[in-house]
Amino acid sequence: MSFFRVHPNINFARVGNSEEYYIAPETAAGEVVCVSTGMFGGLPIKPGTEDTPITEDDFRDSNKAVKRQAARFRLYAYDKDQTTYPNNDAGREVKIGDTVGGKVIKDIVWQVHLANKKNNNYTITSIVNGEKTEEGIIAYEDNKTPPVRNPQYGDDLEAQSRRKTLVIDAGPRALAASQNGSAKFSNSSTATYVQSDGSIVEQLNYPISFPNDHFDMFDPLGKIETLGEMLIEPNSNRLIVAGGYGLASGIKTNNQPPNLCDAIDNDDWFDDTSDGPVCATVIFTDESTMSAVHGWVVCTDPGYAPQTRNVVSTWDDMYDTWIQNLQLQPNIYNKGFQNNFEAAFDTDVLPVFHGAFLQRWNTTLPKGAINGHDYLATIKPSDDPTEKLPSFKSLIRKPSPPGTTDAPGNEDGEGLKMPLALGDAMKSFLSVTETQYFLLSQWYDKKYNPGGTALGGGEKLDKVVLENCLGGRYSPGIDLTFIVRDVNLYVKIWQGETGPFRINLQPLNYVNANNKDVPFLQEGYVPLRTSPVEPGDLCKFMSQPWHTDYNSCATHTPDPNPTGNNTLYWSWPAQRPVTVYPKDQCTYDSSTKTWTVGGMLYSVRGNGTETLYPQQQGRYQCYFDFVENWHKVGFVIQGTQVSDDEGGNYGADKFVEVTSLFDEAGDNVQSWPTATERGYKAPDDCGPEGSPACPQGSE
Repeated sequence: MSFFRVHPNINFARVGNSEEYYIAPETAAGEVVCVSTGMFGGLPIKPGTEDTPITEDDFRDSNKAVKRQAARFRLYAYDKDQTTYPNNDAGREVKIGDTVGGKVIKDIVWQVHLANKKNNNYTITSIVNGEKTEEGIIAYEDNKTPPVRNPQYGDDLEAQSRRKTLVIDAGPRALAASQNGSAKFSNSSTATYVQSDGSIVEQLNYPISFPNDHFDMFDPLGKIETLGEMLIEPNSNRLIVAGGYGLASGIKTNNQPPNLCDAIDNDDWFDDTSDGPVCATVIFTDESTMSAVHGWVVCTDPGYAPQTRNVVSTWDDMYDTWIQNLQLQPNIYNKGFQNNFEAAFDTDVLPVFHGAFLQRWNTTLPKGAINGHDYLATIKPSDDPTEKLPSFKSLIRKPSPPGTTDAPGNEDGEGLKMPLALGDAMKSFLSVTETQYFLLSQWYDKKYNPGGTALGGGEKLDKVVLENCLGGRYSPGIDLTFIVRDVNLYVKIWQGETGPFRINLQPLNYVNANNKDVPFLQEGYVPLRTSPVEPGDLCKFMSQPWHTDYNSCATHTPDPNPTGNNTLYWSWPAQRPVTVYPKDQCTYDSSTKTWTVGGMLYSVRGNGTETLYPQQQGRYQCYFDFVENWHKVGFVIQGTQVSDDEGGNYGADKFVEVTSLFDEAGDNVQSWPTATERGYKAPDDCGPEGSPACPQGSE
């Protein structure tokens, strides 16, 4: 019997302060292939096109506002139950008029529900031995939880008063593909949902909830009155979901805005990120219907370096969890990794090397390390691994338990271990996942094939969108966080219609959501528990608001910090560029018709970022300044997408910053390693003017 699935299983929209949008990347970031081929990948797509990548001119609108990234969803049909991964049935994308299982599709009705539960959740940091510590999923072991956010409203997350006031719930919206319409997730629009017969029903009494409905709010960038919109892509029947506008708002107390003093957990603040299920109901010409296996959309931070692959992506963490715990591919892992398995060079090995190569464009590495990163980009499947990288086993950092350290190498860039970045969950340095380590080891032991793993169209979409997202360092992260390592997040019985990597959705009966005064959404998913997942349950484990975490995560010392270490390392250089090569710093050689990059600047720079302390460079010294200026950050893009005045481009071998709105150079950038200096004291004005920590004015 035929059935349907929504793909990608998880897709990512990103905030922007423009009404305009582009489409999320549907090409693997791993396809940014070396200097030799000049291929690009991981780039967002121009609206109204199948796969035309954006250029430097597409990041901002005519008013220089940041365009939002929209998530595009497709419907796939399958004729056989899935028994293996990759799927034994590749599936096919379908639209109105196609025949599936002997029936003709009359219409496709899409339904999305967006919410933000960040304020009705637990803090990211726990108190361990009297100090704030980011434990990750460890904080939920043995039936424990971290402290709650906003304890002034009580500590019971199921309390109706908390759910009613602290949750942003836009409710569901539904659209028929045949109508090519749109719907906003706003406080002024009506909730709609799909019935089993495919009809769309208004729920006039749905308890839509936004901050200004309940509190006297401080709205420096505007009121949070919407989480975005959904629309049908013309001529394709596909669904597009665009998210919020990068806003942050705070609850006033005695007419004063709240403090904004923490990198991650700021009580009384809201932002307009969100997440929720994406459902589809197929209506046939005989009026029968069938529900598709759902997908999920997450609206998160902007992607300032969309082509730069993380050495460990969200896909790598999710895939590792499924390989080791849910019998995804027993030929790779069955009560242990299988030493006779052949790694696929193109899909298992090359992405790691490309990720390492691309980091150097967003960090300030010494010349020796840059040469080493460039060297990784030249590795080919025909190379002898032991000759190409004779010290590979000592170069790559082996995965280790939380609380462990592993020296990164010396100050000259010699003996450096990959990846050269900070770890999470009480791990000093980032390591590849255990599955990545196994596959890389198979390659080094010459147990590999030169090709890649063949995936169906839907499966490829599932993978590539997650490859373009951050993994490894979830402190808490940018796109998703440590919850991707929890098997309880997913539908565990995946063989059959469901397939792998699907979020364990809590069934939602909107017929019962008929009282505006009674919140519909519950506490929802808790890590390491069996509770299903509701709208808002994925983004709630991120920073509140997202701006403070992004601002602070330039460089840090490790945690735990090895004895005697004073060196600073990067947090998320692929998602949060630390230093960049601005386009306007490049120079042109007319004789060779080539461009050369100039000096590096901090990606976050200018007035308000200046400091004498290396550990604080490349960020605003006051968190609120980033809330007001996040839209000024430029984007890092491959030179092939950057036009020059000579009728050419800046070259495939360069990744340069474009469209930055910062008009000052900021602090001087020094080559790594840099070290902390004693004496730094956080500014007193860690909030908006008029807040208790910044009392020199009033709103």
